[in-house]
Amino acid sequence: MGSFSFTVPYLVAFILFAAIPVIFGLYVSLHDWNPVTGAGQFTGLSNYLQLFNSSTLAGHDFLIGLRNVVLFTVISVPFLVGIPTVVSYLIYCGPWKGLFRAIFFFPSVLSVTAITTVWSWILATQGGLLSSLFGIQLPWLTQQPFAWISIDATTEWWSMGFNIVILYAGLTQIPTSLFEASRIDGASPLRIYFSIVIPQLRNIISVVTVLGTIASFNLFAQSYLMTSGGPGSSTEPLTMFIYNQAFNEMKMGSATAMAFLMGIIIMIISFIQYRVARDRG
Repeated sequence: MGSFSFTVPYLVAFILFAAIPVIFGLYVSLHDWNPVTGAGQFTGLSNYLQLFNSSTLAGHDFLIGLRNVVLFTVISVPFLVGIPTVVSYLIYCGPWKGLFRAIFFFPSVLSVTAITTVWSWILATQGGLLSSLFGIQLPWLTQQPFAWISIDATTEWWSMGFNIVILYAGLTQIPTSLFEASRIDGASPLRIYFSIVIPQLRNIISVVTVLGTIASFNLFAQSYLMTSGGPGSSTEPLTMFIYNQAFNEMKMGSATAMAFLMGIIIMIISFIQYRVARDRG
């Protein structure tokens, strides 16, 4: 009984902030729900079925948003995994480890609003830092493929410090005898990286990949604040369409159905990534 009492606060928090919202969200997704007037007519699965019909507004928006966020995920996740893996190894091998970890992690503690504001100024076509330094005015935020490059670069700079810290912690768990033996055998740093570091970090890399995929699918603020989803709707992620459906179109039922379906897609992709990583292991 004593040990159970320690779990009560967490159980109450789970029920209040996880279980009840999920159940209520499922209820909303089955109705023609207006955020102002409340519940309307029961629609069953029609809010979900229309998402697969591109001739409906919700279906058209859902497919475009899903396409955009998949494109962003495919672009961003390899960099969110590859760059931190290399950087964490360089920090591990070099001096001033604590200093460099702090430098790379620092952007992660800043708010996304501050990050996007700074990068919007840096990438501005007129009066931006890059334009002023190099005298080349490129439409970083107004034309493709520059818009996606800008959003991805901002996201990488902002969030890769967290992955570096995780991967560095994994490096510290690798037995130093493996590194010492490989150096005695004459292995180069590059050979050590591919033959020892990558295999030993396989599980952690899998975790970082799954976390990066989930974070990329939840892209919102960078597109909203930097490009407003433009040019056109080419950088408008699924979360922005969900927001528009809920608070601009006043169709909370359809928006909630989009959110649930996006969650299911994320779970399927994460499960596949986990199974592939486990089978390779």
